[in-house]
Amino acid sequence: MSGKAATSARLPVPGTRPVVFALVGGVASGKSAVSKAFEKLGARVIDADAAGHEVLKEPEVKKELVDAFGDDVIDKNGEVSRKRLGSLAFEGPTRVLRLNTITHPRIRAFTARQIAEALADTRLKAVVLDISLLLESKNYEGKYDVLIFVDCAEATREERAMFTRGWVRGEVARRQKHQLPLEQKRALAHEVVDNNGTLEDVERQVQAIWKKYVEPRR
Repeated sequence: MSGKAATSARLPVPGTRPVVFALVGGVASGKSAVSKAFEKLGARVIDADAAGHEVLKEPEVKKELVDAFGDDVIDKNGEVSRKRLGSLAFEGPTRVLRLNTITHPRIRAFTARQIAEALADTRLKAVVLDISLLLESKNYEGKYDVLIFVDCAEATREERAMFTRGWVRGEVARRQKHQLPLEQKRALAHEVVDNNGTLEDVERQVQAIWKKYVEPRR
């Protein structure tokens, strides 16, 4: 079931712009499943992971990543291997910082353009920000109206990452330690979506959130 923290969301004046939802949670918590449920209802999703894919295609970025992490980050097709890059970058905090320094400013610029375009579209009822490190980066403060924590057990997240991403056991925990504690993220959220069940369960919770924040404004 969806839940909420003590803080209350502050929504925009109806008709001025879409309601902006932002998703946070643990590594491999299933934020994309939640964003897709919102998309089915008519929301526009701003996906930083997709933006990251585009950024990694830039020649300058490839060069900087090779300089920082070695030739192994480039696959046989001349593209950045995200799996190999992640394995190398998350070996320690200094390497994580180096990766973030190279990629995050470009990803922020990419998503900022998408957010601006979405907010200017008066036909949209809602926008969803699916952005890793949204709270950690401090660059999205004031950019969203409703913060949603996607709750998922660590064992489930690990199994999901091993199956869908090909990660080894322990990789989720290794990456999670470079983020804010989950308890802190949850405490800041206005709503909680439990993603320990089925996709249908997720969709029901998202529909309830939509009815609460979006439908009354039509």
